Amino acid sequence: MVLGATSSTAHTLRRFVVQYGVYVSLGLLLIAALILTPNLFSEQTLTVLLKQSAQLGIIAIGQTLTLLVAGLDLSVGGVIFMTSVIIARVSNGVDSALPLAIGLSFLFSAVIGLANGLLITKRRIPPFVATLAIFILVQGAVQAYTRGVPGGFVPEGLSVVNQSAGFISIPVVLWVVLTALFVFVLRKTPFGRRLYAVGSNADTASLSGLNVDRFKIAAYILCSLLACVSGVVLTGYVGYVDRFIASGLDLDAIAAAVVGGTLFTGGRGSVLSTMAGVLLIQILSTMALLLGLSIQTQFIIKGVVILAAVALYSLARTD
Repeated sequence: MVLGATSSTAHTLRRFVVQYGVYVSLGLLLIAALILTPNLFSEQTLTVLLKQSAQLGIIAIGQTLTLLVAGLDLSVGGVIFMTSVIIARVSNGVDSALPLAIGLSFLFSAVIGLANGLLITKRRIPPFVATLAIFILVQGAVQAYTRGVPGGFVPEGLSVVNQSAGFISIPVVLWVVLTALFVFVLRKTPFGRRLYAVGSNADTASLSGLNVDRFKIAAYILCSLLACVSGVVLTGYVGYVDRFIASGLDLDAIAAAVVGGTLFTGGRGSVLSTMAGVLLIQILSTMALLLGLSIQTQFIIKGVVILAAVALYSLARTD
């Protein structure tokens, strides 16, 4: 009887860690920030922190979708850089040409997502290799197009993304709206439920009549489109073309999803938990900056947090 009660308690604790661990961790981190770096809660710092979180968070939604189907996308950095170049070159600083530039960015981004999906599903290339190859291809194509010198002018109209009311800005509102949209899609629609089914067991899903390849391709197209959205936001935020505009964001987005509890093996995860993971990583980085820690120390802290999260979730899911 005692053994059964102990086993039941352990099972309940594991479920709690899996479902709410990232939120508890975020709460504890906020308490630590209040003690160690109270200036983090100033309006100016919060505004910058939330804008950066939104830029990362939009990409992380897409990475969550690919992880749900047991994949990942390393090409998002190339998509963001390409988006920035297209906006600057096509519009050349003219506001009236901005819709065309953004439209072309979305079109090319969808093609990149389709290419990723086809390589992975039809040619059976591992996601890491396929998306890395596409990233290199996109980077090379953009470099060839710009002859190694990204130029052009970002229209002033795109600077609207920098507008804010208090610490709430347009990128933050966009991030929250997209998160809410994909929470609904994943939890309440047949597409979302089937996406989880494909990630949980592709063979079983196929035997149930689902077109597994189609759902995987859809996940990669959505991931690229979301990266394009982030690229538009980042370009407006920076205000010029920068080849390093997306440096590190691809891996940070994967890290945020993993810290939020999304499995690399697919079939389990939540964009809401990913949002908490994004905030956790961004707050940690901001705290490290405010404490004057070196960049090397910041990388170490981030690595330890990711390893700890993966280890904790693995232990919690052990039956």
